[in-house]
Amino acid sequence: MPNDERQRSGGTRRFGELPVEEMDSAQRAVNDRLVGYLYPDRAGSGAAIGGPMTALLRSPELADAVGRLVPLMFEGLSVPRAATEVTILLTARHWDCDFEFHTHRKYAARYGVEDAVVEAIANDVKPELGDELADTYDFVARLLREGDVDDATFASVERRWGRQGAIELVTTVGFYTMLALVLNVDHYPAPELPARARK
Repeated sequence: MPNDERQRSGGTRRFGELPVEEMDSAQRAVNDRLVGYLYPDRAGSGAAIGGPMTALLRSPELADAVGRLVPLMFEGLSVPRAATEVTILLTARHWDCDFEFHTHRKYAARYGVEDAVVEAIANDVKPELGDELADTYDFVARLLREGDVDDATFASVERRWGRQGAIELVTTVGFYTMLALVLNVDHYPAPELPARARK
């Protein structure tokens, strides 16, 4: 179901809201740890994390495991953050997940991804990229499109980032695919974005 159809379907969250006062101790521990990491200014304020974690907190152990990957995905990869953000934007757009796309377009700007690149990805247009990001784009776009990459595409990324970087790109696609699908199934509300090109 495309995002605009999800928005028109009534906007009812399938997993519902989860205010902090309704969380059990396990849910609250995961929530507070992630709020403290992602939003340090809100630490200790009793804020709810929101986003895909709202649904994931329905299974606290699962939410805990997913949440522990967040700092790694943000800070622990060997691939430069600009390449990671291009990967996430492509994944969000592939799954038509506007909340994820909107969240990471801000990170992309922070880490040097040009606005023109972000807008091109938003509209399913291949952007003009330097070699570093072009290799990443080609690898991720093919992986999302075909579920695999050919030998030449793999070799380009392996030469640039090594096998460690290649597996990090694959895993980034998988991690943010999971989050996008959680958001989509939940019918999580999305902000307004530039209109996506329609074919």
